[in-house]
Amino acid sequence: MQTRIEIPQPDDWHVHLRDDTMLAAVVGYTARRFRYAMVMPNLVPPVTSTSAARGYRSRILAHVPSDAPDFRPLMALYCSPAIDVEDLRSGVDEGTVAAVKYYPAGATTNSGDGGTSMLDFLWLFEALADLGVRLLVHAESTDPSIDIFDREVAFLETELVVVRDRIPELDITVEHVSTRRGVEFVTEHDRVAGTITPHHLTRDRSDLLAEGMRPDLYCKPVINSADDRSALVAVATAADPSFFLGTDSAPHPTTAKYGPRASAGVFNAAYGLEVVAEVFERAGALDRLAAFTSVNGRAVYGVPSPDHHLRLTRTTIDADVASTLTTASGEQVVLFGADEAARWTIESV
Repeated sequence: MQTRIEIPQPDDWHVHLRDDTMLAAVVGYTARRFRYAMVMPNLVPPVTSTSAARGYRSRILAHVPSDAPDFRPLMALYCSPAIDVEDLRSGVDEGTVAAVKYYPAGATTNSGDGGTSMLDFLWLFEALADLGVRLLVHAESTDPSIDIFDREVAFLETELVVVRDRIPELDITVEHVSTRRGVEFVTEHDRVAGTITPHHLTRDRSDLLAEGMRPDLYCKPVINSADDRSALVAVATAADPSFFLGTDSAPHPTTAKYGPRASAGVFNAAYGLEVVAEVFERAGALDRLAAFTSVNGRAVYGVPSPDHHLRLTRTTIDADVASTLTTASGEQVVLFGADEAARWTIESV
């Protein structure tokens, strides 16, 4: 038996493409599946100016494969005191800068240059509101006294809600929503949207920890409870217009994942769409898949619809799929979602 559906070419509203040999190895996975991709700026050094964003976009496009001619990376700046408002304005006007991303200092990979308080950046957030540019937020407290599974909620309730109340006209995207309270926060506030990842939709903390620590599932914010996952699935499959796909695909070599301290990140660009399709199929909501992957994010960011579609076909015959990639420098990266990818084929139409 087969299940088949066609959707407009989807977009990825949160992706890490890295740089250098890792960029060259991973960008094709995103470019062949997604039309628009919101590229995260947490390089070393971080992307804090229009010229840096322009240069990074050029490096990305230089590695896009020839069979992905319509790929359109969108560049975000890293929220930092180094941002110059006039440079930001110029970058927005010329179409180089699409958003600004706030990281709490030390919350995740390459976030050492992030902020210690969102209130320190009210001057920048007011400029974003004036320009009509979205603020992207890694919503996670770094207070060591707060349980790691409670850190998203703590950040939303002590920091982001204050910014939202101070500047209600600011457009905000809560990235990689991971909790039921995160879902509620987005739905309770005007001008706030949320991205959801394939791994938060399909795994919970028992998958991460119950049978030994699985470093390939370790990410920030951490995968949370089964109840939290249920809330994410419910809002995604309901086609709520405030939520859309942001893979947070974040490649790390196995040397960084399988050491004494696992780096935070899940590389799901290769099979993330199959993973999400499986979630919707099992929920009996495949007819609403396009809203989550292809419609809602475009409406929020105001970008046009594509000219072509993807056809997804689910079969009962499992196929062998790759589980790792190897970069030109010999580093291996584990691909998330191989089990789901064995049940789906995807082709352009």
